[in-house]
Amino acid sequence: MQLEFTPYILPFVVSLITTVGLALYALRHYNPAARVFVLVMTALSIWTFCYIMELSSVTLDAKILWVKIKYLGSATAPVLWFVFSLYMTNNQQRLKGPLSTVLATGVILTWAVVFSHGLQTWMWTDIRLKPGFPETDSDHGFFFWIYAVLCYVCILASVVVYFNFYRTTSRFFKQQAQWLLLGGFIPLGGRMTEDLLGLDLIPKVDEVIFFFLFSGIFFALALFRYGALKLVPIAHHLVVKNINAAIVVLDLMGRIVDLNPYAQRMLGPEQSGSIGKTPQEVLGDRLKLATFEEIPQELTLMQGERESCFSVQYSPIREQRGQVAGHVLVLFDITERKQAEMQLAHIARTDALTQVTNRRYFYELAEPEFKRINGTEGNLGVVMLDVDYFKKINDTYGHQIGDEVLKHVAKVCKNSLRSTDLFARYGGEEFICLVSGGNAEDTRSIAEKLRQALAETPLELPEQNISVTASLGVAVLNGAAKSLDELIGKADEALYTSKKEGRNRVTLSTVLGTAEIYG
Repeated sequence: MQLEFTPYILPFVVSLITTVGLALYALRHYNPAARVFVLVMTALSIWTFCYIMELSSVTLDAKILWVKIKYLGSATAPVLWFVFSLYMTNNQQRLKGPLSTVLATGVILTWAVVFSHGLQTWMWTDIRLKPGFPETDSDHGFFFWIYAVLCYVCILASVVVYFNFYRTTSRFFKQQAQWLLLGGFIPLGGRMTEDLLGLDLIPKVDEVIFFFLFSGIFFALALFRYGALKLVPIAHHLVVKNINAAIVVLDLMGRIVDLNPYAQRMLGPEQSGSIGKTPQEVLGDRLKLATFEEIPQELTLMQGERESCFSVQYSPIREQRGQVAGHVLVLFDITERKQAEMQLAHIARTDALTQVTNRRYFYELAEPEFKRINGTEGNLGVVMLDVDYFKKINDTYGHQIGDEVLKHVAKVCKNSLRSTDLFARYGGEEFICLVSGGNAEDTRSIAEKLRQALAETPLELPEQNISVTASLGVAVLNGAAKSLDELIGKADEALYTSKKEGRNRVTLSTVLGTAEIYG
Protein backbone atom coordinates (compact mmCIF):
# COMPACT_ATOMS: atom_id res chain seq x y z
CA MET A 1 0.00 0.00 0.00
CA GLN A 2 1.56 3.25 -1.18
CA LEU A 3 1.39 6.25 1.18
CA GLU A 4 2.59 9.81 0.88
CA PHE A 5 2.79 12.64 3.38
CA THR A 6 0.29 15.46 3.14
CA PRO A 7 0.14 18.41 5.55
CA TYR A 8 -3.62 17.98 5.72
CA ILE A 9 -3.15 15.11 8.15
CA LEU A 10 -1.41 17.22 10.82
CA PRO A 11 -4.53 18.48 12.68
CA PHE A 12 -5.93 14.96 12.61
CA VAL A 13 -2.73 13.53 14.06
CA VAL A 14 -3.14 15.98 16.95
CA SER A 15 -6.79 14.94 17.27
CA LEU A 16 -5.78 11.26 17.26
CA ILE A 17 -3.20 11.82 20.00
CA THR A 18 -5.83 13.67 22.04
CA THR A 19 -8.49 10.95 21.75
CA VAL A 20 -6.01 8.14 22.47
CA GLY A 21 -4.66 10.05 25.48
CA LEU A 22 -8.16 10.61 26.85
CA ALA A 23 -8.97 6.93 26.40
CA LEU A 24 -5.85 5.90 28.31
CA TYR A 25 -6.65 8.38 31.06
CA ALA A 26 -10.20 7.06 31.41
CA LEU A 27 -8.88 3.49 31.72
CA ARG A 28 -7.59 4.45 35.18
CA HIS A 29 -11.18 4.88 36.39
CA TYR A 30 -13.60 2.08 37.09
CA ASN A 31 -17.03 3.70 37.15
CA PRO A 32 -19.48 2.94 34.29
CA ALA A 33 -19.20 6.42 32.75
CA ALA A 34 -15.43 6.00 32.43
CA ARG A 35 -15.83 2.68 30.61
CA VAL A 36 -18.25 4.22 28.10
CA PHE A 37 -15.89 7.16 27.62
CA VAL A 38 -13.09 4.74 26.73
CA LEU A 39 -15.34 3.29 24.00
CA VAL A 40 -16.18 6.79 22.73
CA MET A 41 -12.53 7.80 22.48
CA THR A 42 -11.63 4.44 20.89
CA ALA A 43 -14.31 4.91 18.21
CA LEU A 44 -13.09 8.45 17.53
CA SER A 45 -9.51 7.22 17.38
CA ILE A 46 -10.43 4.55 14.80
CA TRP A 47 -12.37 7.11 12.78
CA THR A 48 -9.51 9.62 12.88
CA PHE A 49 -6.78 7.06 12.17
CA CYS A 50 -8.61 5.66 9.15
CA TYR A 51 -9.20 9.16 7.84
CA ILE A 52 -5.47 9.91 8.18
CA MET A 53 -4.75 6.73 6.20
CA GLU A 54 -7.33 7.74 3.59
CA LEU A 55 -5.66 11.14 3.16
CA SER A 56 -2.18 9.55 2.99
CA SER A 57 -3.08 6.79 0.51
CA VAL A 58 -2.23 7.32 -3.17
CA THR A 59 -4.51 4.91 -5.05
CA LEU A 60 -8.31 5.01 -5.22
CA ASP A 61 -8.65 1.39 -4.11
CA ALA A 62 -6.59 2.09 -0.97
CA LYS A 63 -8.63 5.18 -0.19
CA ILE A 64 -11.91 3.24 -0.62
CA LEU A 65 -10.61 0.53 1.73
CA TRP A 66 -9.89 3.08 4.47
CA VAL A 67 -13.20 4.83 3.85
CA LYS A 68 -14.97 1.54 4.61
CA ILE A 69 -12.86 0.71 7.69
CA LYS A 70 -13.46 4.26 8.90
CA TYR A 71 -17.11 3.38 9.50
CA LEU A 72 -16.10 1.03 12.31
CA GLY A 73 -15.57 4.25 14.24
CA SER A 74 -17.80 6.77 12.47
CA ALA A 75 -20.92 4.60 12.78
CA THR A 76 -20.37 3.86 16.49
CA ALA A 77 -18.99 7.19 17.69
CA PRO A 78 -22.26 9.20 17.50
CA VAL A 79 -24.19 6.39 19.22
CA LEU A 80 -21.59 6.05 21.96
CA TRP A 81 -21.47 9.86 22.21
CA PHE A 82 -25.17 9.81 23.14
CA VAL A 83 -24.78 6.82 25.49
CA PHE A 84 -21.91 8.60 27.24
CA SER A 85 -24.07 11.70 27.81
CA LEU A 86 -26.67 9.52 29.53
CA TYR A 87 -24.06 7.99 31.84
CA MET A 88 -22.48 11.36 32.62
CA THR A 89 -25.83 12.79 33.72
CA ASN A 90 -27.07 9.66 35.51
CA ASN A 91 -29.75 8.91 32.92
CA GLN A 92 -28.40 5.52 31.86
CA GLN A 93 -31.65 3.84 32.92
CA ARG A 94 -33.15 5.16 29.67
CA LEU A 95 -31.07 2.60 27.79
CA LYS A 96 -33.16 -0.19 29.26
CA GLY A 97 -35.74 -1.30 26.74
CA PRO A 98 -36.06 -0.71 22.98
CA LEU A 99 -33.70 2.30 22.80
CA SER A 100 -30.53 0.20 23.13
CA THR A 101 -31.88 -2.23 20.50
CA VAL A 102 -32.58 0.60 18.04
CA LEU A 103 -29.10 2.08 18.53
CA ALA A 104 -27.33 -1.25 18.11
CA THR A 105 -29.41 -2.09 15.03
CA GLY A 106 -28.49 1.22 13.41
CA VAL A 107 -24.77 0.59 13.90
CA ILE A 108 -24.84 -3.03 12.67
CA LEU A 109 -26.97 -2.16 9.65
CA THR A 110 -24.59 0.67 8.71
CA TRP A 111 -21.62 -1.68 8.85
CA ALA A 112 -23.44 -4.23 6.72
CA VAL A 113 -24.28 -1.67 4.05
CA VAL A 114 -20.76 -0.16 4.02
CA PHE A 115 -18.82 -3.44 3.79
CA SER A 116 -21.16 -4.85 1.16
CA HIS A 117 -20.56 -1.87 -1.11
CA GLY A 118 -19.84 -3.18 -4.57
CA LEU A 119 -22.81 -5.52 -4.35
CA GLN A 120 -25.13 -2.53 -3.94
CA THR A 121 -24.95 1.26 -4.11
CA TRP A 122 -27.00 2.16 -1.03
CA MET A 123 -24.23 4.13 0.70
CA TRP A 124 -22.34 5.48 -2.35
CA THR A 125 -23.37 5.52 -5.98
CA ASP A 126 -19.87 6.56 -7.01
CA ILE A 127 -16.48 7.07 -5.32
CA ARG A 128 -13.68 8.80 -7.23
CA LEU A 129 -10.50 10.79 -6.89
CA LYS A 130 -10.75 14.55 -7.14
CA PRO A 131 -7.71 16.38 -8.47
CA GLY A 132 -6.07 18.56 -5.81
CA PHE A 133 -7.98 16.94 -2.94
CA PRO A 134 -6.42 14.38 -0.57
CA GLU A 135 -9.78 12.71 0.22
CA THR A 136 -12.17 10.96 -2.11
CA ASP A 137 -15.19 12.56 -3.72
CA SER A 138 -18.43 10.61 -3.74
CA ASP A 139 -22.10 10.61 -4.65
CA HIS A 140 -24.27 9.33 -1.85
CA GLY A 141 -26.98 6.70 -1.95
CA PHE A 142 -30.20 6.75 0.03
CA PHE A 143 -28.76 4.90 3.03
CA PHE A 144 -26.13 7.57 3.58
CA TRP A 145 -28.92 9.95 4.57
CA ILE A 146 -30.34 7.39 6.97
CA TYR A 147 -26.89 7.14 8.51
CA ALA A 148 -26.61 10.95 8.59
CA VAL A 149 -29.98 11.23 10.38
CA LEU A 150 -28.80 8.67 12.95
CA CYS A 151 -25.70 10.81 13.59
CA TYR A 152 -27.73 14.00 13.83
CA VAL A 153 -30.25 12.49 16.23
CA CYS A 154 -27.61 10.96 18.52
CA ILE A 155 -25.44 14.07 18.73
CA LEU A 156 -28.44 16.40 19.04
CA ALA A 157 -29.89 14.18 21.77
CA SER A 158 -26.60 14.33 23.67
CA VAL A 159 -26.65 18.13 23.41
CA VAL A 160 -30.17 18.17 24.84
CA VAL A 161 -29.09 15.88 27.68
CA TYR A 162 -26.08 18.07 28.49
CA PHE A 163 -28.15 21.24 28.26
CA ASN A 164 -30.73 19.87 30.68
CA PHE A 165 -27.93 18.86 33.02
CA TYR A 166 -26.40 22.34 32.77
CA ARG A 167 -29.80 23.93 33.42
CA THR A 168 -30.65 21.85 36.49
CA THR A 169 -27.27 21.33 38.13
CA SER A 170 -26.04 23.49 41.02
CA ARG A 171 -23.56 26.34 40.65
CA PHE A 172 -20.80 24.15 42.01
CA PHE A 173 -20.99 21.94 38.86
CA LYS A 174 -21.86 24.59 36.24
CA GLN A 175 -18.36 24.82 34.76
CA GLN A 176 -18.10 21.06 34.36
CA ALA A 177 -21.50 20.96 32.66
CA GLN A 178 -20.53 23.89 30.43
CA TRP A 179 -17.49 22.12 28.99
CA LEU A 180 -19.49 18.94 28.47
CA LEU A 181 -22.22 20.88 26.69
CA LEU A 182 -19.76 22.66 24.38
CA GLY A 183 -17.86 19.45 23.66
CA GLY A 184 -21.08 17.69 22.75
CA PHE A 185 -22.33 20.46 20.46
CA ILE A 186 -19.24 21.03 18.32
CA PRO A 187 -19.52 17.80 16.20
CA LEU A 188 -23.20 18.58 15.60
CA GLY A 189 -22.37 22.07 14.43
CA GLY A 190 -19.64 20.79 12.14
CA ARG A 191 -21.88 18.14 10.58
CA MET A 192 -24.80 20.56 10.08
CA THR A 193 -22.68 23.23 8.33
CA GLU A 194 -21.58 20.74 5.68
CA ASP A 195 -24.62 18.51 5.14
CA LEU A 196 -27.48 20.97 5.68
CA LEU A 197 -26.00 24.36 4.84
CA GLY A 198 -23.47 23.25 2.23
CA LEU A 199 -20.68 25.25 3.84
CA ASP A 200 -17.21 23.77 3.55
CA LEU A 201 -15.55 25.42 6.55
CA ILE A 202 -12.23 23.65 6.04
CA PRO A 203 -11.68 23.01 2.33
CA LYS A 204 -10.38 19.66 1.05
CA VAL A 205 -10.85 17.76 4.35
CA ASP A 206 -13.73 16.42 6.48
CA GLU A 207 -14.25 19.17 9.07
CA VAL A 208 -16.51 16.93 11.16
CA ILE A 209 -13.54 14.81 12.18
CA PHE A 210 -11.49 17.95 12.66
CA PHE A 211 -14.09 19.39 15.05
CA PHE A 212 -13.75 16.31 17.22
CA LEU A 213 -10.32 17.72 18.08
CA PHE A 214 -12.01 20.66 19.79
CA SER A 215 -14.52 18.35 21.48
CA GLY A 216 -11.62 16.32 22.81
CA ILE A 217 -10.04 19.47 24.24
CA PHE A 218 -13.29 20.50 25.97
CA PHE A 219 -13.78 17.04 27.40
CA ALA A 220 -10.16 17.09 28.54
CA LEU A 221 -10.89 20.30 30.47
CA ALA A 222 -13.92 18.70 32.10
CA LEU A 223 -11.97 15.56 32.92
CA PHE A 224 -8.57 16.85 33.98
CA ARG A 225 -9.37 20.25 35.46
CA TYR A 226 -12.69 19.46 37.13
CA GLY A 227 -12.53 15.69 37.50
CA ALA A 228 -15.86 15.17 35.72
CA LEU A 229 -15.59 11.40 35.67
CA LYS A 230 -15.18 11.43 39.43
CA LEU A 231 -17.51 14.22 40.46
CA VAL A 232 -20.32 14.83 38.02
CA PRO A 233 -21.99 11.46 37.43
CA ILE A 234 -21.10 9.84 40.72
CA ALA A 235 -20.93 12.45 43.48
CA HIS A 236 -23.60 14.85 42.33
CA HIS A 237 -26.36 12.83 40.74
CA LEU A 238 -25.98 9.58 42.65
CA VAL A 239 -24.85 10.83 46.03
CA VAL A 240 -25.06 14.59 46.45
CA LYS A 241 -28.48 14.94 44.89
CA ASN A 242 -30.16 11.87 46.37
CA ILE A 243 -28.35 11.20 49.64
CA ASN A 244 -30.50 11.35 52.74
CA ALA A 245 -28.19 13.87 54.36
CA ALA A 246 -27.57 17.60 54.16
CA ILE A 247 -24.45 18.58 52.19
CA VAL A 248 -23.27 22.16 52.61
CA VAL A 249 -20.29 23.36 50.55
CA LEU A 250 -18.38 26.33 51.98
CA ASP A 251 -15.64 28.44 50.45
CA LEU A 252 -12.45 29.42 52.26
CA MET A 253 -14.30 32.34 53.91
CA GLY A 254 -16.88 29.97 55.37
CA ARG A 255 -19.63 31.16 53.01
CA ILE A 256 -22.17 28.77 51.52
CA VAL A 257 -21.56 28.11 47.82
CA ASP A 258 -23.75 25.04 47.30
CA LEU A 259 -26.55 23.08 48.96
CA ASN A 260 -27.95 19.71 47.98
CA PRO A 261 -31.76 19.22 47.91
CA TYR A 262 -31.82 17.66 51.39
CA ALA A 263 -30.01 20.70 52.83
CA GLN A 264 -32.42 23.02 51.04
CA ARG A 265 -35.37 21.22 52.63
CA MET A 266 -33.65 21.29 56.01
CA LEU A 267 -33.06 25.04 55.85
CA GLY A 268 -36.57 25.76 54.60
CA PRO A 269 -37.38 29.27 53.34
CA GLU A 270 -33.99 30.59 54.46
CA GLN A 271 -32.16 28.54 51.79
CA SER A 272 -33.36 30.75 48.91
CA GLY A 273 -30.91 33.50 49.81
CA SER A 274 -28.26 31.41 51.51
CA ILE A 275 -25.61 31.35 48.75
CA GLY A 276 -22.78 33.68 49.74
CA LYS A 277 -23.73 33.76 53.42
CA THR A 278 -22.35 31.89 56.41
CA PRO A 279 -24.44 29.19 58.12
CA GLN A 280 -24.77 31.47 61.15
CA GLU A 281 -26.17 34.28 58.99
CA VAL A 282 -28.70 31.98 57.36
CA LEU A 283 -29.89 30.13 60.45
CA GLY A 284 -29.37 32.76 63.15
CA ASP A 285 -30.97 31.72 66.43
CA ARG A 286 -32.15 28.45 64.90
CA LEU A 287 -28.57 27.17 64.92
CA LYS A 288 -27.50 26.20 68.43
CA LEU A 289 -23.83 26.69 67.71
CA ALA A 290 -21.59 29.69 68.33
CA THR A 291 -19.04 29.16 65.56
CA PHE A 292 -17.92 26.71 62.88
CA GLU A 293 -14.25 27.38 63.58
CA GLU A 294 -14.12 24.19 65.59
CA ILE A 295 -16.47 21.80 63.81
CA PRO A 296 -18.52 19.89 66.41
CA GLN A 297 -19.38 16.24 66.07
CA GLU A 298 -23.03 17.05 66.73
CA LEU A 299 -25.20 20.14 66.55
CA THR A 300 -28.82 20.96 67.27
CA LEU A 301 -31.11 22.85 64.90
CA MET A 302 -34.62 24.13 65.50
CA GLN A 303 -36.98 23.14 62.66
CA GLY A 304 -40.26 24.84 63.44
CA GLU A 305 -41.28 23.62 66.88
CA ARG A 306 -39.10 20.53 66.54
CA GLU A 307 -35.55 20.30 67.81
CA SER A 308 -33.43 18.12 65.52
CA CYS A 309 -30.01 16.72 66.22
CA PHE A 310 -27.41 16.21 63.47
CA SER A 311 -24.06 14.47 63.38
CA VAL A 312 -21.50 16.53 61.45
CA GLN A 313 -18.79 15.20 59.17
CA TYR A 314 -16.29 17.74 57.83
CA SER A 315 -13.85 17.41 54.95
CA PRO A 316 -11.65 19.95 53.16
CA ILE A 317 -12.02 20.29 49.38
CA ARG A 318 -8.56 20.18 47.85
CA GLU A 319 -7.38 21.25 44.43
CA GLN A 320 -5.20 18.97 42.33
CA ARG A 321 -2.10 20.58 43.85
CA GLY A 322 -3.37 19.72 47.32
CA GLN A 323 -4.33 23.23 48.38
CA VAL A 324 -7.59 23.64 50.29
CA ALA A 325 -10.20 25.32 48.06
CA GLY A 326 -13.17 25.06 50.41
CA HIS A 327 -14.97 22.86 52.88
CA VAL A 328 -17.87 20.44 52.78
CA LEU A 329 -20.12 19.68 55.73
CA VAL A 330 -22.29 16.56 55.70
CA LEU A 331 -25.08 16.59 58.27
CA PHE A 332 -26.92 13.36 59.09
CA ASP A 333 -30.19 13.63 61.01
CA ILE A 334 -29.73 11.52 64.14
CA THR A 335 -32.80 12.80 65.97
CA GLU A 336 -34.50 9.41 65.98
CA ARG A 337 -31.31 7.74 67.16
CA LYS A 338 -30.95 10.28 69.95
CA GLN A 339 -34.56 9.75 70.95
CA ALA A 340 -33.99 5.99 70.96
CA GLU A 341 -30.88 6.46 73.11
CA MET A 342 -32.89 8.60 75.52
CA GLN A 343 -35.60 5.95 75.65
CA LEU A 344 -33.03 3.26 76.36
CA ALA A 345 -31.46 5.44 79.03
CA HIS A 346 -34.91 6.01 80.54
CA ILE A 347 -35.57 2.28 80.56
CA ALA A 348 -32.18 1.63 82.21
CA ARG A 349 -32.86 4.24 84.90
CA THR A 350 -36.56 3.64 85.54
CA ASP A 351 -38.42 0.98 87.46
CA ALA A 352 -40.53 -0.85 84.89
CA LEU A 353 -43.60 -1.28 87.13
CA THR A 354 -43.92 2.06 88.90
CA GLN A 355 -42.10 4.29 86.35
CA VAL A 356 -40.09 6.02 89.07
CA THR A 357 -36.29 6.00 89.38
CA ASN A 358 -34.84 2.55 90.04
CA ARG A 359 -32.39 1.71 92.81
CA ARG A 360 -29.27 1.68 90.64
CA TYR A 361 -29.86 5.11 89.16
CA PHE A 362 -30.84 6.44 92.60
CA TYR A 363 -27.36 5.63 93.83
CA GLU A 364 -25.79 7.22 90.71
CA LEU A 365 -27.51 10.50 91.56
CA ALA A 366 -27.39 10.32 95.36
CA GLU A 367 -23.69 9.47 95.77
CA PRO A 368 -22.39 12.74 94.21
CA GLU A 369 -24.91 14.72 96.28
CA PHE A 370 -23.78 12.99 99.48
CA LYS A 371 -20.13 13.71 98.70
CA ARG A 372 -20.95 17.33 97.93
CA ILE A 373 -22.76 17.95 101.21
CA ASN A 374 -20.87 15.66 103.58
CA GLY A 375 -18.42 17.62 105.72
CA THR A 376 -20.23 20.91 105.13
CA GLU A 377 -22.97 22.67 107.00
CA GLY A 378 -25.52 21.57 104.43
CA ASN A 379 -28.37 19.17 105.10
CA LEU A 380 -29.22 15.93 103.36
CA GLY A 381 -32.08 13.66 104.39
CA VAL A 382 -33.20 10.16 103.44
CA VAL A 383 -36.77 8.91 103.76
CA MET A 384 -37.43 5.18 103.63
CA LEU A 385 -41.01 4.06 102.95
CA ASP A 386 -42.52 0.61 103.28
CA VAL A 387 -46.11 -0.26 102.29
CA ASP A 388 -47.96 -1.61 105.32
CA TYR A 389 -49.22 -5.21 105.17
CA PHE A 390 -48.26 -5.59 101.54
CA LYS A 391 -47.99 -9.39 101.76
CA LYS A 392 -51.54 -9.49 103.08
CA ILE A 393 -52.71 -7.39 100.12
CA ASN A 394 -51.09 -9.84 97.71
CA ASP A 395 -52.56 -12.85 99.53
CA THR A 396 -56.05 -11.29 99.67
CA TYR A 397 -56.40 -9.63 96.29
CA GLY A 398 -53.71 -11.28 94.17
CA HIS A 399 -50.42 -10.06 92.73
CA GLN A 400 -52.02 -7.99 89.97
CA ILE A 401 -53.77 -5.85 92.57
CA GLY A 402 -50.49 -5.78 94.51
CA ASP A 403 -48.82 -4.28 91.46
CA GLU A 404 -51.59 -1.68 91.23
CA VAL A 405 -50.96 -0.78 94.86
CA LEU A 406 -47.25 -0.20 94.20
CA LYS A 407 -48.05 2.00 91.19
CA HIS A 408 -50.59 3.87 93.30
CA VAL A 409 -48.04 4.50 96.05
CA ALA A 410 -45.44 5.75 93.55
CA LYS A 411 -47.95 8.13 91.92
CA VAL A 412 -49.24 9.58 95.18
CA CYS A 413 -45.73 10.10 96.54
CA LYS A 414 -44.43 11.71 93.34
CA ASN A 415 -47.35 14.13 93.38
CA SER A 416 -46.63 15.05 97.01
CA LEU A 417 -42.90 15.74 96.61
CA ARG A 418 -40.97 18.73 95.41
CA SER A 419 -39.29 18.67 92.02
CA THR A 420 -35.89 18.73 93.77
CA ASP A 421 -36.61 15.56 95.77
CA LEU A 422 -35.29 12.30 94.32
CA PHE A 423 -37.83 9.49 94.67
CA ALA A 424 -37.09 5.86 93.74
CA ARG A 425 -38.25 2.31 94.21
CA TYR A 426 -35.74 0.68 96.51
CA GLY A 427 -36.97 -2.89 96.15
CA GLY A 428 -40.15 -4.90 96.67
CA GLU A 429 -42.64 -2.68 98.48
CA GLU A 430 -39.93 -0.28 99.71
CA PHE A 431 -39.35 3.21 98.33
CA ILE A 432 -36.67 5.79 99.09
CA CYS A 433 -36.48 9.56 98.84
CA LEU A 434 -33.43 11.84 98.94
CA VAL A 435 -34.19 15.31 100.34
CA SER A 436 -31.60 18.06 99.84
CA GLY A 437 -31.40 21.33 101.72
CA GLY A 438 -33.81 20.57 104.53
CA ASN A 439 -33.01 20.11 108.19
CA ALA A 440 -34.33 17.23 110.29
CA GLU A 441 -37.71 18.84 110.91
CA ASP A 442 -38.15 19.78 107.25
CA THR A 443 -37.36 16.23 106.14
CA ARG A 444 -39.69 14.76 108.74
CA SER A 445 -42.45 17.08 107.52
CA ILE A 446 -41.97 15.82 103.98
CA ALA A 447 -42.18 12.22 105.19
CA GLU A 448 -45.33 13.05 107.18
CA LYS A 449 -46.84 14.61 104.07
CA LEU A 450 -46.25 11.36 102.21
CA ARG A 451 -47.76 9.28 104.99
CA GLN A 452 -50.83 11.48 105.21
CA ALA A 453 -51.35 11.59 101.43
CA LEU A 454 -51.32 7.80 101.23
CA ALA A 455 -53.64 7.39 104.19
CA GLU A 456 -56.15 9.81 102.69
CA THR A 457 -55.97 8.47 99.12
CA PRO A 458 -57.24 4.91 98.77
CA LEU A 459 -56.65 2.91 95.62
CA GLU A 460 -59.84 3.11 93.59
CA LEU A 461 -60.73 -0.07 91.71
CA PRO A 462 -63.87 -0.84 89.66
CA GLU A 463 -65.31 -3.14 92.31
CA GLN A 464 -63.88 -1.64 95.51
CA ASN A 465 -61.44 0.78 97.11
CA ILE A 466 -58.36 -0.43 98.97
CA SER A 467 -56.91 1.62 101.83
CA VAL A 468 -53.14 1.91 101.65
CA THR A 469 -50.86 3.12 104.44
CA ALA A 470 -47.11 3.19 104.84
CA SER A 471 -44.46 3.27 107.55
CA LEU A 472 -41.60 5.71 107.09
CA GLY A 473 -38.14 6.20 108.53
CA VAL A 474 -36.15 9.43 108.29
CA ALA A 475 -32.42 10.02 108.73
CA VAL A 476 -30.67 13.38 108.32
CA LEU A 477 -26.98 13.90 107.65
CA ASN A 478 -25.23 15.97 110.32
CA GLY A 479 -21.74 15.69 108.94
CA ALA A 480 -21.06 12.51 110.88
CA ALA A 481 -22.04 9.81 108.33
CA LYS A 482 -19.15 8.09 106.65
CA SER A 483 -21.12 6.96 103.59
CA LEU A 484 -24.46 7.17 101.87
CA ASP A 485 -25.14 3.55 102.85
CA GLU A 486 -24.72 4.48 106.51
CA LEU A 487 -27.25 7.27 106.14
CA ILE A 488 -29.67 4.93 104.38
CA GLY A 489 -29.08 2.34 107.07
CA LYS A 490 -30.13 4.81 109.77
CA ALA A 491 -33.30 5.63 107.82
CA ASP A 492 -33.99 1.91 107.50
CA GLU A 493 -33.56 1.48 111.26
CA ALA A 494 -36.06 4.30 111.82
CA LEU A 495 -38.43 2.58 109.38
CA TYR A 496 -38.17 -0.63 111.35
CA THR A 497 -39.08 1.32 114.50
CA SER A 498 -42.18 2.73 112.77
CA LYS A 499 -43.32 -0.75 111.82
CA LYS A 500 -42.58 -2.05 115.31
CA GLU A 501 -44.55 0.76 116.93
CA GLY A 502 -47.74 0.04 115.00
CA ARG A 503 -47.13 1.15 111.36
CA ASN A 504 -48.63 4.13 109.51
CA ARG A 505 -46.24 6.49 111.22
CA VAL A 506 -42.94 8.37 110.74
CA THR A 507 -39.82 7.85 112.83
CA LEU A 508 -37.01 10.40 112.74
CA SER A 509 -33.47 9.28 113.38
CA THR A 510 -30.10 11.03 113.23
CA VAL A 511 -26.77 9.55 112.36
CA LEU A 512 -25.93 9.67 116.07
CA GLY A 513 -28.75 7.26 116.74
CA THR A 514 -31.43 9.31 118.54
CA ALA A 515 -34.95 8.75 117.31
CA GLU A 516 -38.36 10.39 117.53
CA ILE A 517 -41.59 8.69 116.49
CA TYR A 518 -44.49 10.55 114.89
CA GLY A 519 -47.82 9.15 113.86
